[in-house]
Amino acid sequence: MRPSKKHEDINGEEFGMTRLFRGRGAGIVVALVGAVMAVPAHAQPVNVSIGASTLGLGVQVSTALIPGTLDLAVGINHLSESRAGTYTSSNNSIPYHATLRLQTIPVLLNYYPFAGVFRITGGAMVNENRVSAYSFDPTGTYVINGAGYPGAEVGTFTGTMTYRRIAPYLGIGWGSKAARHPGFSMGFDVGVLFTGSPDVQLRASNPTGNPTLASDVAAAQASANSRASSYRLWPVIGLRLGYDF
Repeated sequence: MRPSKKHEDINGEEFGMTRLFRGRGAGIVVALVGAVMAVPAHAQPVNVSIGASTLGLGVQVSTALIPGTLDLAVGINHLSESRAGTYTSSNNSIPYHATLRLQTIPVLLNYYPFAGVFRITGGAMVNENRVSAYSFDPTGTYVINGAGYPGAEVGTFTGTMTYRRIAPYLGIGWGSKAARHPGFSMGFDVGVLFTGSPDVQLRASNPTGNPTLASDVAAAQASANSRASSYRLWPVIGLRLGYDF
């Protein structure tokens, strides 16, 4: 399979370029930074941090709602990676070029039940994590639901995997709370994002006039959704470096 120039091929073990904060994400980050710069000196303390986690690379802004006890945190996480390979199962063999895009926008409350740095975190995230894949191999053969089809008959084969848009989050962490004294801080978080089962959609561009192909694509989609249905939780582990203003 040789993807078009527009979709440059990438080896199975090679990842594409990671890009941070595109589209709406850039606007959110700018708005958060602007809000921090506008905070007057007598306002509640504000912490701005950058980090890396299983949700991607992120920026977060937090401020004390109840100093020493409760913080509000808002941010964005993003990561994009691409790879090529072949999806295989008992009834399918489909070459692909896939892109994983991680993007979440958390709105969280950090509760510090003790005098120290331990915290309990809860809230929700706008979940825009998704996988997009395509395949175009007119001279090859696809195996879909156990049946072989010439690539020219299949056309372009595409697939997506998406999640529900709002996902609750619950976790614990350790790290400095937003403080009134300027300085650097570090944080560590462990938690779970309740994403629900992902939704897989598959499509071949040339099923017209071939009801068998259309039926096999539908069966492959049902099988993929069944296999993915048990993945309802997204584990979150992350490190963060921040600065208090």
